[in-house]
Amino acid sequence: MEYTTLGRTGLSVSRVGFGGGGIGEVWGSTTQNEAVRAVHRALDLGINCFDVSPAYGNGKAEEALGLALEGRTEDVIIATKVRLAAGDMNDVTGAIQRSMETSLRLLKRDSVDVLHVHNRFTPKRGDLPNSLSSDDVAGPVLDAYRAMQKSGKTRFIGLSAMDHDVPTLNRIMEGGDWDTILAYYNLLNWTAQETPPPGVDLYNNGQNIQLAKKHNMGVIGIRSHAAGALSAGVDRPIPAGDDLLRKDVASAAKLGFLLDGEIETLSQAAMVFCLMNPNIHTTVPGVKNQAEIEEIAGCIDLGPIPSANMIQLLRLYSDGFKD
Repeated sequence: MEYTTLGRTGLSVSRVGFGGGGIGEVWGSTTQNEAVRAVHRALDLGINCFDVSPAYGNGKAEEALGLALEGRTEDVIIATKVRLAAGDMNDVTGAIQRSMETSLRLLKRDSVDVLHVHNRFTPKRGDLPNSLSSDDVAGPVLDAYRAMQKSGKTRFIGLSAMDHDVPTLNRIMEGGDWDTILAYYNLLNWTAQETPPPGVDLYNNGQNIQLAKKHNMGVIGIRSHAAGALSAGVDRPIPAGDDLLRKDVASAAKLGFLLDGEIETLSQAAMVFCLMNPNIHTTVPGVKNQAEIEEIAGCIDLGPIPSANMIQLLRLYSDGFKD
């Protein structure tokens, strides 16, 4: 395994991390026993960075991780999240404290290393369900997260950059108050790193990786496998309204040319692509069993995508993956 420093936190993290969505059954079914075995295998392979959330299976991910870490002696980096409901804004500190108490009980820990805000960010509070404005985040939310740090419940604080309003997130990040960011980045969408191709309709992440680099924030890559589109197949029914996933599945079907040389599966190609970006300190795919974590961890030993294939990928990407 390779390790790097998570921005200004100073934390040493494995470049291949472990996302909790899989063991929380967000990405298809698993069992608690298999989830525990997956964590154990990750530890054996040198993975030390685990990203979970209460939202992943209503606590299933945190509970499985807590059980798996019992009796293990490895030093691990654990990040979890709080998602505030609209009614919680009347008592932000209390809501965050209650969420943290539950998370720490399930994780069987006294504290975590990073606590992320799991809400979406919009110009006004409630523009999207349970979304927060920049004033919310820079005011009562930041105050409450600072209180969590002061109480020793978390060492660092961060932001989730998923389905956000770009100017709103930029204002929040420019404040320089947050230590880490969860950045949406994969083979099908590079907009957390660079501007979208002209005329191509992509969910625009506003180059937040570059902004994070400016503030020396730790960057944790999420959605590396595009909710399963960048794998052998989506392992759950696609909801009727999930147009993004359907579009990503169609785009991913055109990437067979990446299976070349050492790279034998689309899942490997997806992970290698993220590992090729030095601005991403760790990437946390949502794995749910031993086989998946073994495949992902093994990508650290694979070479980069060949330049000829990268040229073909860029051509496809710039054309919006059209036929």
